[in-house]
Amino acid sequence: MIKSNSRLKDTKKKFTKNELKERIEEKLATRGISKPEDATDEQMYHAVVYAMKDIMLDYRTEFKKRIRATEGKRVCYLCMEFLVGRSMKNYAMNLGIYPELCKLLGEYGTSFEKIFACEVDPGLGNGGLGRLAACFMDSLSALDYAANGYSLLYENGLFRQKIVDGEQVELPDEWIPNGGAWLVPRTEKSLSVRFGGKVEEKWENGELRITYTDYDEVKAVPYDMLIPGTTTNAMNTIRLWRARQPYSTLVNFQSSQSSYVKKLSDHDNAEIITKQLYPPDDYDEGKLLRLSQQYFLVSASLQSMINDYLAEHGTLAGFKDSVA
Repeated sequence: MIKSNSRLKDTKKKFTKNELKERIEEKLATRGISKPEDATDEQMYHAVVYAMKDIMLDYRTEFKKRIRATEGKRVCYLCMEFLVGRSMKNYAMNLGIYPELCKLLGEYGTSFEKIFACEVDPGLGNGGLGRLAACFMDSLSALDYAANGYSLLYENGLFRQKIVDGEQVELPDEWIPNGGAWLVPRTEKSLSVRFGGKVEEKWENGELRITYTDYDEVKAVPYDMLIPGTTTNAMNTIRLWRARQPYSTLVNFQSSQSSYVKKLSDHDNAEIITKQLYPPDDYDEGKLLRLSQQYFLVSASLQSMINDYLAEHGTLAGFKDSVA
């Protein structure tokens, strides 16, 4: 496995308050905010996240170069959930910018605590399995191992509670509009996952030809969550797959009404795969949905691993020695 010989040595770049100020104010300016003091806490939160994410992406680029040069084995960890929790404070500490960031936010008339309060828990995990998976990824980065986590980008977590007229009401946990700021879209690496269908085998000129037809296709769109090391420059990722219909359901306004309705139905059936973390499984449709989630995760993740390896090496000859 890829591991630095000096993994406990802190070699991170030291960012000054002025360097952080320049990065954050640049992000605010792109949102039309010329004076940091005029930004709301939520606007400042997003500016800080995007500035930190740029720093993390720089580390990620350098870490990937080191991975290629070392040519060791990398860990690939698949799990149905990662309970990562709120990230800003841990990431700021891991990047070594927490003290200067606190000072800068104070000069802006706010505080780190106020900005941190804007962050929501990502709806990516629920219990001990998810927390263990997240801790594995944190530890692998802290120990300078190369690792990639893989899971699903659930649109809703389990649920959030609200009291209405003295009664508890369960509502969808729509966390992405706020908590999704940490995600790095990798739409150029989208893949197709096929469900159902039939396989036909035919011998032609002494060769076996296999044809796969009548399948349902779902697009797997990846989003990366960066995981920085504490005392190392390691920057691993958790790749989260979001299910999407591979074509627009609204492109053909000339189609018949029945065809149009079917396209809408296909669209909903595709995207329901990553709609909710742990959908109810006390009925057959729920069990099938959970199985579809697991198949979707495994298929997309394996395709991604193979494609990345082929892009670097051109052959799968050494795949088993490079991926664990």
